[in-house]
Amino acid sequence: MPKTATSKAQHSAPSISMMRTYFRTLAVLIFLIVIAFNYKQLIQDHSPFSIATAMTHIKTQHLLSQGLLFDLGFFAAMVVTLHACWAAIITLSCRPWFQYCHNDNIKTQIWIVILLLHCILVVAANSYLYPTSLLGIFRGTILVEPWLLWGLLFLLLSNFMYALFSSLSSYKTRALLSLLIITIGSVYVFSNNTLSSSNKQVNELPNIFVIGIDGLRPDHLAHRGADYAIAPKLNQLLAKSLIYDKAYTPQARTYVAWMGILSGQYPVNNGARFNLAPPELVNTNLPLLNSLSSKGYQTTYAMDERRFNQIDEQYGFDRIVGPKVGAADAIIANVADIPLVNLAINTPISGYMFPYLYINRAYGKAYDPMRFNQEVLNALSTESPNFLAVHFCQLHWPFTSKDFIELDKSRWDGNYNHYMHRELIKTVDVQIADFISGLRQRGMLDNAIVYLLSDHGEGFLLPQDRLTAATEIQDDNNNPRDKIEKLNVAAWGHGTNILSQEQSQVLLASLRYHHGEPINHTGKVPGLFSLIDIAPTIVASFKSDSTNNDWQFDGIALPQMQTALDDSRFVFVESSLPVRAINTSFIDDNKVMSETASQYEVRDNGRAVMKPEFYKNNIALKQRSVYAKQWQLAMLPKDERLILINTDTMQWHNLANYQGNAPWQKMLTALCNHYQTDLVNMPKTPCQNALGLYSQLEN
Repeated sequence: MPKTATSKAQHSAPSISMMRTYFRTLAVLIFLIVIAFNYKQLIQDHSPFSIATAMTHIKTQHLLSQGLLFDLGFFAAMVVTLHACWAAIITLSCRPWFQYCHNDNIKTQIWIVILLLHCILVVAANSYLYPTSLLGIFRGTILVEPWLLWGLLFLLLSNFMYALFSSLSSYKTRALLSLLIITIGSVYVFSNNTLSSSNKQVNELPNIFVIGIDGLRPDHLAHRGADYAIAPKLNQLLAKSLIYDKAYTPQARTYVAWMGILSGQYPVNNGARFNLAPPELVNTNLPLLNSLSSKGYQTTYAMDERRFNQIDEQYGFDRIVGPKVGAADAIIANVADIPLVNLAINTPISGYMFPYLYINRAYGKAYDPMRFNQEVLNALSTESPNFLAVHFCQLHWPFTSKDFIELDKSRWDGNYNHYMHRELIKTVDVQIADFISGLRQRGMLDNAIVYLLSDHGEGFLLPQDRLTAATEIQDDNNNPRDKIEKLNVAAWGHGTNILSQEQSQVLLASLRYHHGEPINHTGKVPGLFSLIDIAPTIVASFKSDSTNNDWQFDGIALPQMQTALDDSRFVFVESSLPVRAINTSFIDDNKVMSETASQYEVRDNGRAVMKPEFYKNNIALKQRSVYAKQWQLAMLPKDERLILINTDTMQWHNLANYQGNAPWQKMLTALCNHYQTDLVNMPKTPCQNALGLYSQLEN
């Protein structure tokens, strides 16, 4: 009898423990991640590993760099950790139900129901908050109705809290409740103190804010005749600004443009000739930042996409705001579209768990513009004057966001990229307005200088952008006379063709704030300007520094009112590395990587940079140009011709056939002198040949 009783007791004992339930839950969640990963592979044009496959052109030793492997391993560990925490919540939620039931089959059914409800909630919330997610499979269904989401959340949260407190003793329960109250109260008090203290900021020195918008074309703004409704807040701000109407970027690439802004020098002098430049070949010592720091300024650099712009503390900034920089960015952003990761991505702890995804515009599915604004504002000092250089990248290719862009047939022009770019201007408009409002609320505009700019334009092959051949080289049908006279005068993207005026022309404006309102002169300033003029303008605002001859600026101080300037100024613009795969309406990441990957290496810190030997060799492939008045003189690689462009009439001339009054001789001399270091080692000497040839025309 005793044996029989013991046998029955062992048979009736529950076999599904909480530990077993936990590991079973975690296994199911990981299995669902694998299913989701394969599902995304099926519906994407390229699998998440397409970039990794294309990167086989990079040597294995570079792909196995310690920094890259650590970043990828850390991301994988955080994904597992996040789902392990979720598995613990689901398991604990089952505990009170398991206590009332001793049948393993019923326990399993309860577990399946709770697990299923949790999965439905997470996927539905992902579909509601981030509808462009590839796993937003419930969008458009009743499951994304707010009332249903809130109801399901309340149900599951109530069940979890009941399970949590019922599993604790009365003493532990009181301690936990006290801890929650203290934590919530501390956060509330800290938030209020931060805001109130920021409003009390008083500095004799002005705050200096350099606000950049990636890829914004000036001709899409009202002061150039565009529809005011495209960017109403931005147009309203520009109406109060002093606008430097004809401004150019030194190169239509973000990193190179910002190096020009911060150094006040052209690329030939600061060493930044391409994106992902090897740091040892770039002059990262920026005297402007050193001078500002010596005056007590906190210097901050903020950017919401840093794949190609690696400016950080090594350049002299005190604080950096934005996603982490590294080669892992491209890989992680392609595999990170997991519902639970998306839901966690805009929480403060995500900055530590997922540094490559938090406030990262490159991961557009979950990027929150207002959270980026908040992070930048929180980084500003309330005790000292601020120098902030911030760059907003929503207008950068591939023109995606966490919300779908609806098709408005009245604005559809048949050009997908241009339509998406123009529609996203509206979201940038809201983001900039919110940021300016945040500065004003914190008292940061009580005494401030603001520069508003774009780093480059964008080419979409629009009809109004196309150059036409001048009359001396046209036939009766207004076409080039022969194949020799044909010229590629337009291109997609930016930095790809210096003949595309829309790529190089940029927005450049300034405002002077006092007690939160602009007090500067308004209107358009005629003349030629460049982004490299900002640094000398900042220095000129400090009279003690403006007389220092040690500043080696290529730029000039921007005028602070509408005035006639010396029209003999030359402004130089160069192209980036020509990539065939970029010059298309729909860019193939795989083809771009395949074409360029062999020129890059991943270093021990996990960052990708152009190999120094390629960096120097690619300089010879650059297009180079100089502007004077309304004229542009361009020197193209592998082409013996020099091209002269009238930017007012949008006509191009073969300089050998030109008979007009453009100051091409002075422009050619300036162009050759400016790039003489580049050209001295080239097998051909186009400047020497051209000067000899065109001197005959001059005579």
